[in-house]
Amino acid sequence: MTNMIASKTSNDDLLSQTITFLRFPLIVAVVVIHSPFYAEVDDGLMLSTGHDVYDNISYLFSEIFSRVAVPLFFLISGFLFFYKTETFTKEIYIRKLKKRVHTLLIPYLFWNFLVAALYFGAEKFFPELLNGSYKSLGDYTWYDWMRAFYGHLFCYPFWFIRDLMVLSLLSPAIYWVVRKGKVYLIVGLGIIWILGFGAHLLVNRLTALSFFLFGSYLSIFRKNSIEKICPFWKISGIFYILSSIAVLFLKEYIIGSYLQSINILIGMFFVVSLTAHFIGKGAWHTDKFLTGSSFFIYAYHGMFLSLIIKAVCSALHPQSDAMLLLVYFLSPAIIILAGLGAYYVLKKYLPRTTAFITGGR
Repeated sequence: MTNMIASKTSNDDLLSQTITFLRFPLIVAVVVIHSPFYAEVDDGLMLSTGHDVYDNISYLFSEIFSRVAVPLFFLISGFLFFYKTETFTKEIYIRKLKKRVHTLLIPYLFWNFLVAALYFGAEKFFPELLNGSYKSLGDYTWYDWMRAFYGHLFCYPFWFIRDLMVLSLLSPAIYWVVRKGKVYLIVGLGIIWILGFGAHLLVNRLTALSFFLFGSYLSIFRKNSIEKICPFWKISGIFYILSSIAVLFLKEYIIGSYLQSINILIGMFFVVSLTAHFIGKGAWHTDKFLTGSSFFIYAYHGMFLSLIIKAVCSALHPQSDAMLLLVYFLSPAIIILAGLGAYYVLKKYLPRTTAFITGGR
């Protein structure tokens, strides 16, 4: 594909391939978000204060570059929820919810129960793996269990799935609000999000609501001509680099938080336009295995990342910026590679089980 995509059919194909391609790199970004270690370890294995090079580089990758992932996931989710939906009837609503029982609710329950079981096993047999800051499962009240499956989750990265399920339940109201509010609603929410107002709404994060609605707007009003943004990948890339540098140097100031929100918006546009451009040119191609592994890596990484970081620190005893950065980059790489290996084995020998725990992905 060497020419600019023009037809509706090819545009839909480019859109689909772009969304599919982005799933794996965005999951990698989510892992990187969780990779910095700022607190000192009791046995003194690593130092995380007074190391400006490590602090700035880890901030650049985890708090600037990778922060594009979550809003973009919510935008894509809102877009796909209403994609090619001419009207939103009761029958369509029920059908979509039934589908999300398999794609969201079942994996949500499975992975939270799995982490609870692993935590229970660690309490009984490997208490040294726990840091002592968590309440024993034997002392849990009914309120603690409710929080463990909706508030402070056992599988903590699944707050995204939780919020997505809430938004799916609210989809009739979202459809009506988007239809009535149109672009004015999106602009208003965007301003509120940039200014940081309302950090804890019904779905706990304004980011979830804002970008799910933004994606819904693009889908409902068919603003999906992705080929139109391809030529802007270079200029948006320049602005993204400049704004990222500005955020890094101004992160200690109030204006830095506003710039970071604007930087995320620029970064989202850059990532999508860059991906669509190179897929449209035939230079990049989707990889079925990597795409399929994305949910598994997302689901399992939270259980083991901190243990991997501690193990790598025990092996390397980092005391310098260079060694801290080695731990910082090596730990998520190990998690991702191990996840790919585990997914390959599960997919090969237990395909139905794998589909069950990953929502059929």
